[in-house]
Amino acid sequence: MINEMIEEDIRSLDEMLSGLNKDAARYKASRDRFNRDAETLAARRDKLQAEARTLRNQAVAYKRQRDECNLSANESKRQRDEWNERAAQMKARGGLGDIGECRNQAQNHHQKVVKYSQQGQAAHEKMKQLYAQADEISAQAQKCHEDYLLCRKAADKEHENFVAVLKKIEALRDNLPD
Repeated sequence: MINEMIEEDIRSLDEMLSGLNKDAARYKASRDRFNRDAETLAARRDKLQAEARTLRNQAVAYKRQRDECNLSANESKRQRDEWNERAAQMKARGGLGDIGECRNQAQNHHQKVVKYSQQGQAAHEKMKQLYAQADEISAQAQKCHEDYLLCRKAADKEHENFVAVLKKIEALRDNLPD
């Protein structure tokens, strides 16, 4: 009778240990899965952030190009206006001087203004497009980061559960007779 009770208690303890070991394995597997998912998300986030950074750097280069075109256009406008002013002064003095040459020079500078303005506008459009792409990719990276944080939090919770089960197993084993 006592032997049967001891055997039953041992079976009961074995079942409890088996159940706790299964729980521990389940928590460990879940924790490891969340950690793998977090690593994947972190790698994707980092890749997206690098891509966004590259696009922003390209946009900055187009911004410089646009600004250079704007400076050149403004300089050409200034020169065009000077030549037009010379032509107007010559005309006001009764046509003394080469008004045609002044107008030709003004026209040449006007063509440069148009060329630089068009180039600047094209650079500006490309810059805007690159910044928009970078913003979109940054938003994706941010979403990956938020998901990463959720996975890390879930992995931490599963780890806490795993550790709690290990403590129960340890306590149970500590109470067993040698």
